[in-house]
Amino acid sequence: METIFRSYWWLLFPIGAFVFGAWDRWLAYKRSRDHLDLLRSYAEKGKDPPPELVRGVSEDVADDGQAGYPGYGYGGYWMHPRYMRRAYRHYYRWGPYWQWRSVFVTGAIAAGFWWASDWSDWPGADGPLRLVAVILTVVALGNLVFAVLSSTHRDR
Repeated sequence: METIFRSYWWLLFPIGAFVFGAWDRWLAYKRSRDHLDLLRSYAEKGKDPPPELVRGVSEDVADDGQAGYPGYGYGGYWMHPRYMRRAYRHYYRWGPYWQWRSVFVTGAIAAGFWWASDWSDWPGADGPLRLVAVILTVVALGNLVFAVLSSTHRDR
C-alpha cells in the first residue's frame, strides 16, 4: 500500500480538483435553491420581492458560475457571459486556428513527457511519465483529427 502512494502521489492533484469542483457546484446549487425558496415565500405571502433579490437571482441564472462577470457591469456587452459563450461556441471552439493550436500545445507537452520518460534520472519515474506521455499523444492525435476536419469542412 505504501508503494502505491509513493508511486502515484501526483494523482492527489486531479482528485483534489475534482473534489473541490464538486464542492463548488454543490454550494452554487444550495445558493440558487435558497434564492428560489425566498422568492417562493414572497409569492406565497402575496408580496413583491425586493428588486435586489430578483436581480440577484437573474444574475445567478445569466452568470452560470462566472463570478468575475456579473451581468453587464464588468466590461460591458462584450464581456457578458451569454456573449462569451456564444463567441466560444461559434468561433473560438470551432475555428481552425484554435484547433491547430491545441494540436501543437498537446503535442509539445506529450513530447516533453516522452523525453522525460526516457531521460529522467528519477528511479521508478519512467512508468508514470510514459503513461502520461501515451495519454497526451492520444489526445494530440485526436486534436489533429479535429483540426484537419475543421480546416477542410469550413462553415457553410
